[in-house]
Amino acid sequence: MRFDYWTVSVVPRPMGITTIGVGVIVIDAATGETKNHFRSDRGIHHDSDFPEAIRRALQHFKADLKKLTTTTEPLNLDGQHTLSSYLEFISGHWNNLIKVHPMQSMDAANLNEATDLLFSTLIGEAPTGKHQQDVRQVRRFIRKQYEQLPSLEKATIFDADVQVARRELDLTLAVVDDEEVIELNQAFNFRSSDANITRAAIDSWTLKVDKLQQAGGELTAGETLISVPRELDIIAVTTLPNSSAQKKNYQQFREFCGDLDISMLTMEEIPQHAASLNRRLAS
Repeated sequence: MRFDYWTVSVVPRPMGITTIGVGVIVIDAATGETKNHFRSDRGIHHDSDFPEAIRRALQHFKADLKKLTTTTEPLNLDGQHTLSSYLEFISGHWNNLIKVHPMQSMDAANLNEATDLLFSTLIGEAPTGKHQQDVRQVRRFIRKQYEQLPSLEKATIFDADVQVARRELDLTLAVVDDEEVIELNQAFNFRSSDANITRAAIDSWTLKVDKLQQAGGELTAGETLISVPRELDIIAVTTLPNSSAQKKNYQQFREFCGDLDISMLTMEEIPQHAASLNRRLAS
């Protein structure tokens, strides 16, 4: 089943470029049934220069959503907004404390599953208790996006086995077009509670990528070995950090990726990236 969704962020500092994800709004494309899920932790207010203004803005936005949310979407008569038309309008026009990102789509078994997966993967709470981010959720989200595009699904090898200098390069997937490896993709969780483990993981992975770019590697696809060229697109999909230790690791990883020409993407950017790659493969 296909679901349309919008992610909602707050802008903690008016002159800054940073946004903090706070919620998702999901609509069943077939029935118009809707569901939303917003963060409940107070960290989003504490990180802002104007916490009270953020709180009030979110209250007003949620009130607007409640007015427009019914069991099924009403028809758009006499210029009145449906929930989806309202979200599309403000995603293109609002530029203040609340930012609604343009609509994306995904496949899931039902509305609850879609909402839970999107919230846990794209938003999450502060990294404590049951809300701690799990890299497996990120991998599942990437997989769903790649699987729902026909040309891309056909070209993708999930949990790809790539050897670099007799060592395995951890990957979420590889994309192969006519026996040419065109993308390697790995997910990283910077909301992990153990910053030391994260640092060890990014050190090991980037060193192997450096070796790959010097000497190439080999991808096992069934019974076939495919040469991995030294120059290809390497994508790192990341969750954004919360704590100071997590932010330190994230900044270090950004520098490594800059040195190695690795493209860093957030979860929100994956649907657009996947669609672009699918068009490239289909052409």
